[in-house]
Amino acid sequence: MRRHQALKKDCLSCHTPFQGAASVQCISCHKQNDISVKNVAGKLLPIDSTKALFHKGLDAGSCIKCHTDHKGKSAAKALKRFKHDLIAPSLLKTCITCHRTQKPEDTLHRTVKGNCAECHTTRRWKPATFDHRRLNAEIASQCIECHKSDKPNDELHRKFNLSCAECHATSKWEPATFSHSKLSAANSKQCITCHKPDLPDDELHRTTQANCSTCHTTKKWKPATFDHSKLSAANSKQCISCHKADKPNDELHRTTQANCSTCHSTKKWKPATFDHSRLSAANSKQCISCHKADKPNDELHRTTQANCGTCHSSKKWKPATFNHSLFTATSGKQCISCHKADKPNDELHRTSQANCGTCHSSKKWKPASFDHNRYFRLDSDHRASCATCHPESGNYKKYTCYNCHEHSPSRIAAEHREEGISNYQNCIRCHRSSSGEGGREHGEDD
Repeated sequence: MRRHQALKKDCLSCHTPFQGAASVQCISCHKQNDISVKNVAGKLLPIDSTKALFHKGLDAGSCIKCHTDHKGKSAAKALKRFKHDLIAPSLLKTCITCHRTQKPEDTLHRTVKGNCAECHTTRRWKPATFDHRRLNAEIASQCIECHKSDKPNDELHRKFNLSCAECHATSKWEPATFSHSKLSAANSKQCITCHKPDLPDDELHRTTQANCSTCHTTKKWKPATFDHSKLSAANSKQCISCHKADKPNDELHRTTQANCSTCHSTKKWKPATFDHSRLSAANSKQCISCHKADKPNDELHRTTQANCGTCHSSKKWKPATFNHSLFTATSGKQCISCHKADKPNDELHRTSQANCGTCHSSKKWKPASFDHNRYFRLDSDHRASCATCHPESGNYKKYTCYNCHEHSPSRIAAEHREEGISNYQNCIRCHRSSSGEGGREHGEDD
């Protein structure tokens, strides 16, 4: 430096052999309490209010942390990056003493105090973390004083007042919550002035006017409520020009034309009302090409062909009218393979075989035609309720003849012993009707 020219040949005035420069050498000339007050000769310097007398509080061995030499004659070149953590805490809040010339000339900075650290760090000025709550009510509404360069140059922002807070938060600009109710009646229909970048590049939007509110709300774009009645007769049949992405990639839709309204309404896609009469004779039997996902995974449907119309109508799946006559002689007796879930959980049905046709018809379950005569003919005085002979509910395999006044246990025992019959507990073994016909002869294997 220029002030050190006299020492340029006296290296030991600053350096210690094999140890380099030491701060103790600096303070031998530059007394800490005199810096910016007196020169090294002890003469008082002119008072300069722009300089902070922070060297008084620094450690005596800290000079070389900020200063160096051999960088040329200018003293400014001998400064390293300033370390704010070296100065006293009391001086850290008087930033303006050193940074007065760096203070912006705007309303905000004219009203703030000298402590730059409230918003800025000691490394760089930006980005800053300003706490807007520190502003008074008047200044808080004058956002543009600081944010003039942030203001977009569009129609909306050119017409608005100074308070950005009407739409934006103080933490970040977006997302913004613009209140469309603040717009005039005329401007509320000129949506495209602000939303031009949001306009989709498709046939529908290319022909629409500036008023997006015809279909959209001011909260979000979707869902939209497009009024299809506004379309011309020709455009109303060109659905695919807007709904190409909605078209399913299946056999049916690949062969259809652009007019979706043949099956669908303009409110929602499903339920659809497809007119199956439009199909050709060949396609009308290939139901599975569209209804593969609707096909149940059971024994019956695994063996059926593609023509669902054999059992189902084109309006809805149920009720179905299955033609049991299509079964072979063998498969026609395996009812349980399809009707397992329909089988009642009682003794009678637990012991029955797979052929439901023994008692039931193929049209409906009830009434059933169970042939009781195979076991006992209900004639004459025996036309009783099931519970009379089958007191154990649900167990039709077990029966009794003792519930009639004629058939008391003592009387039956006496009559059979008179005939020399000792095994008489299984009545229908010999008696199959009120007359006793149809059973075995008395005495056989008794």
